Amino acid sequence: MKQKSKKLRTYLTHFPVKSYIEADILSKESTWRIMDRIRQAGAKGITAEEITQQEQIPVSIVYTTLKELYRLEYVFLYPRQKKEKGERKKRFVCERGSWGKYGIDKEFDAIIKVNGITEGIIDDLRQPIMKIFDEIYEKFSSKRELHQFLPIKDTNICPNCQRSHESMEFFYAILLRSIDLMITESKEIKDFLIEKGYAHEEQL
Repeated sequence: MKQKSKKLRTYLTHFPVKSYIEADILSKESTWRIMDRIRQAGAKGITAEEITQQEQIPVSIVYTTLKELYRLEYVFLYPRQKKEKGERKKRFVCERGSWGKYGIDKEFDAIIKVNGITEGIIDDLRQPIMKIFDEIYEKFSSKRELHQFLPIKDTNICPNCQRSHESMEFFYAILLRSIDLMITESKEIKDFLIEKGYAHEEQL
């Protein structure tokens, strides 16, 4: 009996929009259906014809949408040299969809890079975060109710970056949520902001 393939998970559900063009494309229901098919296809990618057949979307709309998603770097073409012999159709693979797509003011981004701020933070956090990631993986691997949320192994490796986008989104989502809760709700951050003049004590 053929084993049913595991469905790829989406850990981050929103796509930050940085332009009117992106907003227009992502406002269409057909775009989300196409994006979902591409993400579910994983690292092997999917052709426009397969999307049309599976979603019953007119091929003209599929091609137009794929062209725009490619231009906006939401998808890329499966490398020609890695295709099976004789395969000629273009296969589209999902790029980093929602994780890693955020906007920072260019001037601010440049100044923190030039002054070594981001590099310093990465150096300080690298070992603690890797330790935490290892502990997270072990916890999800050992607990039954958590195990179902682990990304698929081995068979979903991106042909471009040689990593699993699903696994990177998994760790990114956990880290992003943790940082968000820490900054918005922790007493330590509130006390720090009060000390620096960026917050006030709550009035009883």
